[in-house]
Amino acid sequence: METTTRDTLADPRRTWRIPDDRRLPALEPYADDVRRLPSVTVRETLWDTDDRALAFAGIELLHADPLDAPRQVDDAGDGGGDGGDGSSSGGDGGWSVDRGQGPEAVGVPGAPLPRDPVEAVLRGRPVRPVRVRDTTTTLVRLHGRDGRLRAEVADVRVDEGDRDTALLRSARWWALTDDGGPGQVVRAVERAVTDAADDDGRAPGDPVPTLAPVRRPVTGGSERPRPGSAAAFVRGVLAPLRTELLAVDPRVRADSDDVVHAFRKALRRLRSVLAAYRGALDSDLTESLRARLRSTARVAGVARDAEVLRDRVEHTVAMAPSGSVDTAVLDHLRAAAEADRRAAVAALRDELRSGAWFGALDQLDDLVDRAPAGTRAKQDAVAFTTQRIHHERARVRRALDGTDGLPADGLEPLHDVRKAARRLRYALEAAGDVPDVGKRRLGRFRRVQETLGDVLDAEHAAVSYRRLAAAAAESGTDTFGYGVLAMVERRAAEHHLDDARRALGQLHRAVRG
Repeated sequence: METTTRDTLADPRRTWRIPDDRRLPALEPYADDVRRLPSVTVRETLWDTDDRALAFAGIELLHADPLDAPRQVDDAGDGGGDGGDGSSSGGDGGWSVDRGQGPEAVGVPGAPLPRDPVEAVLRGRPVRPVRVRDTTTTLVRLHGRDGRLRAEVADVRVDEGDRDTALLRSARWWALTDDGGPGQVVRAVERAVTDAADDDGRAPGDPVPTLAPVRRPVTGGSERPRPGSAAAFVRGVLAPLRTELLAVDPRVRADSDDVVHAFRKALRRLRSVLAAYRGALDSDLTESLRARLRSTARVAGVARDAEVLRDRVEHTVAMAPSGSVDTAVLDHLRAAAEADRRAAVAALRDELRSGAWFGALDQLDDLVDRAPAGTRAKQDAVAFTTQRIHHERARVRRALDGTDGLPADGLEPLHDVRKAARRLRYALEAAGDVPDVGKRRLGRFRRVQETLGDVLDAEHAAVSYRRLAAAAAESGTDTFGYGVLAMVERRAAEHHLDDARRALGQLHRAVRG
């Protein structure tokens, strides 16, 4: 029985499109040991919404079904009476998601349909089986005299049927995979396959052939903005921001490492662009979207603060006087901070499953796909961008006015300056090739964000330690260690504030220069 695996081989480095039923050439002359494995067929069911939302987004949600135990699916297309969420899917198959770079396993075999990886596209809508795909692979493995696997040639055929129309699409290709080492075997096999295929083949790094993607039909709507106009500029900025947001959404649902920070940053950048460049697109829609995103950002902010505190505990203890924080206090802090983080992230995941979040994504799609015109939609993009950035510079100046660049009345003025500087920075970064309107000072804006962020993080940690101390006191726990940690963070905030004042002084001069 064949036991050699593909683990030592890289991904296919060359593929050939095959337009007919021709057979692979005889490869026995090129290796000491050639083994032809029996063909294996995998059946996959593609799931999607009735309006094919996943297909139009370039995503495939697949369930692999053993052919000897086909899945029972209700003819009505509701997944066997499970409400369209796949909860009654059984068998030994597994779920996967393919975003164009190959399928990635999600969930566990036999489990209900995992919606979270694609919920940002589904947005609460039910899914059902829409197509069935059979992939039949025949492998020929070539071994050297020492028994080592040198190369592998795959003959792959895909047949795909649409459940609604009974249409059938097919594709076939050959693929060569090798062990990465030089050798006559691989070169000879490559020449033989190329000659038999009557095709030069795709070079290394090219994508493996697949069936053509499903394309969204052209529908009516707003006229596309004129190139070079303010509306076209803003639409061009929003499109990649939407892509970034949709990419990070599934990672938040999966609670990936440091993903809340990335999600919060994507929200901030999107909100800043909508605010800084208002007027190019429909104001009612942009302001409504900003309000929806602001609500989600608040929930994400709580989760991020909890994440930062969890990660700061060890650092704060390390800065405290030796012996001032005993093991019991440290263990309680670790557990309490992680519990707070988990609760905050769970609340954020609930927010991402809400109708409010789905509505925000729908509005963002409307802005990008339709680009509804605002009052300044037809203005020249360069003139519009320059004016809006000057407006944002004035906003920063107003935040600094009355403080001489050194806010000292609590944290709120610092926070206001930080938000204004951040919005100006994101507006400048979005400006792209627009003639210089202050982009050379981006480093100063970034420095202000970082230093003020350090102040606010330390202050938040001090407040959190006092809150945890109050909770501990109710259970009769000694709170001396908590007070020490709060004091350490308060001193850290004062130290960071000195750096922030220097950065604010530079910002004060920059926005007036």
